[in-house]
Amino acid sequence: MTSQQGIFFGIILLVSNFGAVIMDTGYFTKAFAASPGSVLPGYVTGGVFYFSIPWAIGTVMGMSALGLESSKAFPTYPRAMTPTEVTNGLALPYVAIAVAGKGGAVAILLMVFMAVTSTLSAQVIAVSSIVAFDGYRTYWNVNATNKDVILWSRVGVIIFGLVAAGLTTVFHYVGIDMGWTLYMIGVITCPGIFPLILTFLWRRQSRIAVIASAYLGLVSGLAVWLGTAYRFYGEVNVSTTGKTLPCMYGTVVSAFSPLLYSGLISLFSPSDFDWKILANKSLEVCPENESQEQTQEVTKIEETLESTQKRWARYALLWAVATFLGHWVLWPLPMYAARFIFSRGFFIAWVAVAIVWLWLTLLTVGLYPLLDGRKRIFLIFQRILAN
Repeated sequence: MTSQQGIFFGIILLVSNFGAVIMDTGYFTKAFAASPGSVLPGYVTGGVFYFSIPWAIGTVMGMSALGLESSKAFPTYPRAMTPTEVTNGLALPYVAIAVAGKGGAVAILLMVFMAVTSTLSAQVIAVSSIVAFDGYRTYWNVNATNKDVILWSRVGVIIFGLVAAGLTTVFHYVGIDMGWTLYMIGVITCPGIFPLILTFLWRRQSRIAVIASAYLGLVSGLAVWLGTAYRFYGEVNVSTTGKTLPCMYGTVVSAFSPLLYSGLISLFSPSDFDWKILANKSLEVCPENESQEQTQEVTKIEETLESTQKRWARYALLWAVATFLGHWVLWPLPMYAARFIFSRGFFIAWVAVAIVWLWLTLLTVGLYPLLDGRKRIFLIFQRILAN
């Protein structure tokens, strides 16, 4: 807890992950698919228990890699792991192979496969919804039917696959690894944070302020990122742009400079957005033969949601503040300020709590949803067998 580089890395993760969550359409598509009473407890539970995964696995497997690296069972023996292997996350499978052989390798492969396919699925849905709804239905065909939207959603899937595969190939051949991507991604994703937040919370933010502040923030972040890399290390290349300080400064500037830009632009060119306009917008895509009863039922559901959203919003804000204070302030910062050094007993307790938390994560995230949804699961199987 006394690592200055650890604090810098924590700042990068805090800001860039905040930007990733705010700007990731994948989170919105999941949230819109359920009621607030389901979304908030789900995200709170996921946030609390997800923390155990990098904490427990990072601590246990990272320390095990240091301890087993000189063992004959370690895959790289007799040499040590290279920096490239470490930043690409290979310490995890290497330890699993050293401890459990082929079974450990299979377990890690299964875990990574499930994590990657889950994330990729969410991103594919997010990008396809952007292409279909935010692009096609908004600007090209306002009266698009279900068939039209589904077609353009499939186009979005193809576009995403081609772009993702192309970027991955380019990154590989120019020497960009996962460590570099993790450090600098906030420079790209963070400029839209405050323009998007102010879109919902500040009616006087103008359209030009939303658009211009995001691009100005991106330019500012890129300039600071590349400029500090040159200032500290004398050149701009893959190695220097992946260092901690350039990425930290670039990420912070990308995130917070749009707040200044938007405020200044809106001050000289303010708007006065009328929220009632949204009440007249039809956001759902309905079949052409939709009945009047279905329309009335949708309206009743919307009124019910509106009456509960403010209450759930207060809960969400309260929990967000509590989580931030617990995970980022009350726990690590006092230990950092006190320059706390783990004793043997404290370290054993640290690992034990991490592993217990990880097991609770498995039970809560892996098994509880099956228990909670057992009636619907049985109903689906009954309908399948009946048909």
